[in-house]
Amino acid sequence: MGIIERKVLVQRPVSFSSRRTIVNLFLLVTLTAGTLAPLARAAEKKDKNSLSPDQVAALVPQLFKLHLSQKELSVAFMRNLLKEFITQLDPSKLYFTKEEADAIINLSDAELKKLAERSLAGDFTYYSSLLKGFLDKQIARDAALFDGLEAREEQIKAILKEKPSDKVAEAKATPLPGKENEPPAAKDITSAQKANEDEDPDQIKWSERPLTNADRETRILRSCAGLYRIDKTYLSDVDAMKLALQTVREERKRWMAVKIDNETPKLFLKSFMSALDPHTVYFDAEEDEEFVGRLEPSFAGIGVQIRACPLGAQIEEVIKGGPSERSGKFAKGDQIVRVDDFVLAGLPISKIVRRIKGEKGTEIKLTVLKKETKTTEIIPIKRDTINLAEMRVKGKMFETTNGPIGLVSVQTFYRDVAKDVRKRISELMQEKQLKGLVLDLRDNHGGYLEEAVNLAGLFISSGAVVGERDGHNRISWKDDSDGNTFFSEPLVVLTNQFSASASEIVAGTLRDYGRAVVVGPAQTFGKGTVQRVIPLSTLNLPGEIKITTHQYFLANGDSVQLKGVEPDVVVPGPKLMKDMLESSNENAVPFNQIKGKIDKSAADVQMWMEFKNKNLAVLQENSKKRTDGNQEYKDFFDIKKRRAKFAELEAKKATLKPDEAPAEEKKDERDFHADEAVSVVNDMISLWPKASAQAVVK
Repeated sequence: MGIIERKVLVQRPVSFSSRRTIVNLFLLVTLTAGTLAPLARAAEKKDKNSLSPDQVAALVPQLFKLHLSQKELSVAFMRNLLKEFITQLDPSKLYFTKEEADAIINLSDAELKKLAERSLAGDFTYYSSLLKGFLDKQIARDAALFDGLEAREEQIKAILKEKPSDKVAEAKATPLPGKENEPPAAKDITSAQKANEDEDPDQIKWSERPLTNADRETRILRSCAGLYRIDKTYLSDVDAMKLALQTVREERKRWMAVKIDNETPKLFLKSFMSALDPHTVYFDAEEDEEFVGRLEPSFAGIGVQIRACPLGAQIEEVIKGGPSERSGKFAKGDQIVRVDDFVLAGLPISKIVRRIKGEKGTEIKLTVLKKETKTTEIIPIKRDTINLAEMRVKGKMFETTNGPIGLVSVQTFYRDVAKDVRKRISELMQEKQLKGLVLDLRDNHGGYLEEAVNLAGLFISSGAVVGERDGHNRISWKDDSDGNTFFSEPLVVLTNQFSASASEIVAGTLRDYGRAVVVGPAQTFGKGTVQRVIPLSTLNLPGEIKITTHQYFLANGDSVQLKGVEPDVVVPGPKLMKDMLESSNENAVPFNQIKGKIDKSAADVQMWMEFKNKNLAVLQENSKKRTDGNQEYKDFFDIKKRRAKFAELEAKKATLKPDEAPAEEKKDERDFHADEAVSVVNDMISLWPKASAQAVVK
């Protein structure tokens, strides 16, 4: 989106077909004259920005028709729906105790059947009562705790000084008088926090609900501490604490403003969609705008990347070529405190983004607190198109003993990403004739399905790339059919456990053709399903739905669902976080296989497979020797040594004045996995078949 959100979370991967096709699919397959009638009648009763129980109930049967595998409101499905309803209320597992959550979920089968009947009839009374109870009990009981967080600042800071083995009142934070049973509100925990939890048995099990209210209070304080630590990397001690507490309060503040009648139908639909599978989602109007923007190649804005700060948003980077850079009036560290006359203090970063973005050519006035002068300046600026290709597809050159090797990293599979990758490779080739390439798909969570096909097609002349099977067992294949290989030299695809969906299609298919060697520390994410995005505006309803309609299969017939793509060459790296893989989801679609479609008689396929069968063991052995003999590499992934380095940095920051922001730290440019991937390509060059066609750069 051109703007960085401060919260870190695993964005669930997605694959799409074109929007126009989706709309037609939705209207022709599901919305027959008989089903449109109740939706139309319900729409007359509600404004277009909200949902009614009747509208949602009328959608349910149609969504079952579209979904890959779920087809009815069974007892098991209803129990899962209630779990998801609780998750919608309390995604951070900070408000409900386990006992309170279990009491809602563990209805009898007879009660669940009755609830299913009422839901299909548009009777959402039960869900309204759940929401009301949540607001009256779980939200209301924590007023003193949240209002008094400033008084806990020293306690919050002390948490960061604890050693992993310290059992300090881990779940023994002193409860407030009369508050022996209470909860919290915080943002999603980061990957780093999850990793620490894995390494340290004393840490909170964030994936489980707290057993007591004292446990919940501990979570609030630890959430504050985690956010404070992150915020301290770029803010002063005072501002870091202020922002951490502000962020923790956001969720509770939102619930306190909720209107039950308006919120209940939306909560039901969100819960219903999530119960279908982990990647089926309802986006309301605001979420829809943000979701679509992530997959567009450009947007209209002012050209800055921002992070949250107490006064609004702090500029992290001024995007090259954008309006902000052209104006010469913005710098890293400046804080945007107003957009026109709207004060940004306390606003979530997503809402600040929506305030700053807008139509191309429109002018806004930003009130900016300048880092250098400490004075406020009002800066008028016109929005313009911000092209994200330079940020999302990056190229780099490595000189090796066998010649220059390129590395192209791809952040996401947005529209036209394959064209941008082709362009980046061409730019590197114009610089020097590449002898090999690393395609870096680490942390790439997916995107458009067609772009995965197009990207894989740059490296093969023709053939099947991905197969799709729908809920009626109909299989269709998407092929690369241009007959040209854009880049034909040795290729490594670099992955990690957060390479997902479209990334897995590219990595898995190129691996199975023998065209590429996949390098990484562990399996990829394991998402093998395809979602279709359906705008509800045609029904005069707000938002969009993203629904799983197909399972995809690699060219050899295997699904990556749950299993992911295993690397050919395994390199040392961070510990695999199993609870952040697709397989950790209870309602995930199961693994499956179909008959593959690789034409093994094709000359180039025979050549690639022969090369890989003959040389893979050598590549694996060479890589192991290099990594085993590289002490710096091993130290980098040694959790104890990394903690010691972190403690050293924290000690330096402790010498700063409370209102003094830390100096910008020089980024550690070392990337051991990228270096090793380049070394594997270097090994491949001398072994590569001489008959391989030369790269065609146009």
